[in-house]
Amino acid sequence: MFEGLRKKLSEAVKGFVKKEEKEIEERAVEEPAAAIPAQEPPKPQPAPAVAPIPEEIPQDMQHKEAQEEVSKPAMVEKPPEKRRIIAPKPAEKPKEEKPIKLSLTTKLKSVFVSTVTLNSNEIEDFLEGINVSMLESDVSYETADAFITDLREKLQTTKMDAKNIQSALVQQVRASMFDILAKSGSGVDIYKYINERKAAQNLPVKILFLGPNGTGKTTTMAKIAHHLKKNGISSVLSASDTFRAAAIEQTEHHANKVGVPVIKSGYGADPASIAFDAIAYAKAHQIAAVLIDTAGRQETNKNLIAEMQKMVRVAQPDITVFVGESTAGNQLSEQIKEFAKFMKIDGIVLTKLDCDAKGGNAISIAYSTGIPILFIGTGESYDALMQYTPEFIVNSILPNS
Repeated sequence: MFEGLRKKLSEAVKGFVKKEEKEIEERAVEEPAAAIPAQEPPKPQPAPAVAPIPEEIPQDMQHKEAQEEVSKPAMVEKPPEKRRIIAPKPAEKPKEEKPIKLSLTTKLKSVFVSTVTLNSNEIEDFLEGINVSMLESDVSYETADAFITDLREKLQTTKMDAKNIQSALVQQVRASMFDILAKSGSGVDIYKYINERKAAQNLPVKILFLGPNGTGKTTTMAKIAHHLKKNGISSVLSASDTFRAAAIEQTEHHANKVGVPVIKSGYGADPASIAFDAIAYAKAHQIAAVLIDTAGRQETNKNLIAEMQKMVRVAQPDITVFVGESTAGNQLSEQIKEFAKFMKIDGIVLTKLDCDAKGGNAISIAYSTGIPILFIGTGESYDALMQYTPEFIVNSILPNS
């Protein structure tokens, strides 16, 4: 279950991070560090000019110079000094400036910062991939839009570990998913509610099951009876689907397998009267819960909806449960909304979740209907029914890494 959504969201996160890492590698190749220009060797300087010695010196000048030479102190002839060539000073290396704003590609490899925040372009790029993944996994447009809005707000203010951005992104997606699932509230705990009523000696608790044909209402009712029995809570089944062929036999078969009584009548009988008889039987035999089956009906069939409203008036159920197939796609949310216009729905059971390859319906239903999911059907056996928790959904789609 949830394979489709889990795979697409994981690929969206990994693909985004991989793309950013690839960009920085390409940028490093395309923009190598500028080399320092080579210094030219100094040009040799010309030797100083030496005055030529005249060929003949006048005699009086020779005598005068000889006297001057005698009067001068003796000078030790020094070897000629070696010429020093002074090289020009190398150009100063420009100071490296730390960028004020780092892009994600820089942050992923940066050694200067430990935490980073995505810029607006990076956030929108990431959200685009997440949005597509959700829509392709049967998440409704309304729900996906709310999810993306919530995630955007989180990413704009979240500082992430620069060395582990992928994990940080997963955590933010998980947080937004929790927020969306929390919109529908926690829902009633049927087992706890029955025990509280039992302690108050206010029995029986009446639970009505409704929904379209073929969604698994009768099987779900039997599964709940099985779990009630395992928890020490007695129940009776009301075979109030008197329209569908073999529906009564199916209810009776499940009752025998689970080991609980069943109240039934013939086909075409008044469903409300059978429910009334089942309630009376429970009171007489001190049975804690009455589970009432109904005929499958579409939300567009006004006559069957009117019949259902009559059952609600007669049975006065304490809990009304809508049973729907998780594989029905976004159509399921619309069905629930239509049914909710005519009667109060306290909770939802999603069946055949093990057959749902995409898994986006659980998120859409919880958000768009505002009605909590109570149970999830995960197989054919009576034990293949589990109480719904947002943690189970989120962990199934994006495990906490």
